[in-house]
Amino acid sequence: MDWMYTTGALLRDMQTNRLRRILSILGVVIGTSAVIASLAVLEGGREQLSLHLERLGVNMVFLEDRLRPETVITHEYRRDQVTLSQEAAPDSTTAKGRILVKRRMAEASESSGDSENVPVPIHGVLRMRDVSALRARFPGANMIEPVMTHWSDVAQAGGSPFGARIEGGTPAGAVVRDLQITEGRHLIETDIDHSEKVCVLGAEAADKLFGQSAAVGRTVSMLGSRWRVVGVLAQKGTMMRFDYDRLIIVPITSLQERTGVDMVNALLIQARDGEAASRIRTELKAEVLARLHGRDPEEIRIFCQDDLVAQYGRTMSTFRILTISIAAFSLLVSGIGIMNIMLVSVRERTREIGVWKAVGATDADVLSFFLAESVLTCVLGGTIGIFLGVLLASEASGFVANSVSEMSTWTPVFHPVFFGLSLGTTILVGLLSGIFPAIVAAHLEPTEALRYG
Repeated sequence: MDWMYTTGALLRDMQTNRLRRILSILGVVIGTSAVIASLAVLEGGREQLSLHLERLGVNMVFLEDRLRPETVITHEYRRDQVTLSQEAAPDSTTAKGRILVKRRMAEASESSGDSENVPVPIHGVLRMRDVSALRARFPGANMIEPVMTHWSDVAQAGGSPFGARIEGGTPAGAVVRDLQITEGRHLIETDIDHSEKVCVLGAEAADKLFGQSAAVGRTVSMLGSRWRVVGVLAQKGTMMRFDYDRLIIVPITSLQERTGVDMVNALLIQARDGEAASRIRTELKAEVLARLHGRDPEEIRIFCQDDLVAQYGRTMSTFRILTISIAAFSLLVSGIGIMNIMLVSVRERTREIGVWKAVGATDADVLSFFLAESVLTCVLGGTIGIFLGVLLASEASGFVANSVSEMSTWTPVFHPVFFGLSLGTTILVGLLSGIFPAIVAAHLEPTEALRYG
């Protein structure tokens, strides 16, 4: 009883009982393809996560203030409604002075009962002075950069407006997040110091505004004013549900001046190393809340790369357990089906088994024959399942890439160990499902077997 003979017998049986054999290996095909596809897709997700973190920034810690106060913002100076004495008025040639002028106008308007389109002071939020204090408090941070966000309609002159996220930032903020430029330049310190009305467009925002035409040097209308485009960001996609391609970056002092609000919505922190990032992640929230008296701690959100790794790791582990459990259940059902088919095969070959034993076959020979046939049946199903799993993994990854914008480049990754694991599992299923029928066949008495049928 050798493997060539066993393989030939299996192929002959498949020709005569084709439907029965196909149904018996169907569960193995499904289970194996599920194992291959799930492992390849999840491994692709792991590599995508590594690329995602590289794009996000090195040793980056991000703080977000989720408070969205109901503020009344004006885009026009209402100096004609407020009279300020020259000696009492601050220097309006500087960004801080202009913000202070607008605050005093707000106070005067509130006292006169006319608060329409006048900025209202906001309390309990981070300000630029807090950013400077945090830089001194955390020497392990290479950079701590403020961010102020605002939503506004944006349009080219004569064009249709669309909603975009306006971010007041600094030149170093682009360095922390590794934002690359394809056209023009980033913001520079002069833009911040003089509150220049300049902006850097995300790739999609530039395309919406100017199409294939050059954007640098042209103007866009937003926040009640015209802004000159000085740069266009390279396509970066969406990370943590934040679409960089639709982003418009302006100097933070310019945004504060136009809105009349001196506040910071977020902090971008680049730590010196991973240990410093972890320490900042642990201590930052308490430090910020100490400066924002009475604020709900749940409104301050902080995360770093370790948080992302842990979150994605938990998610992928859950999916891995789920898919492997489904595959294991499928293989269990298929193993029971194969055992049933093998018992039927033993019954049909009872007389043939009697002949084998009559010419000298031992119980071990009969046992090994039926075990080998069961294993070969499972290996055949496993081989088909591997090819099907490769196809399913490609399709599943394409579906994920189209459904999840953050994973637009998700592709399956196949390692040789996946195929070895799948084939090893099918061999194990073949042994377990064939052992009982093989024992039944080996214990048949030759004389009784020859009289059967």
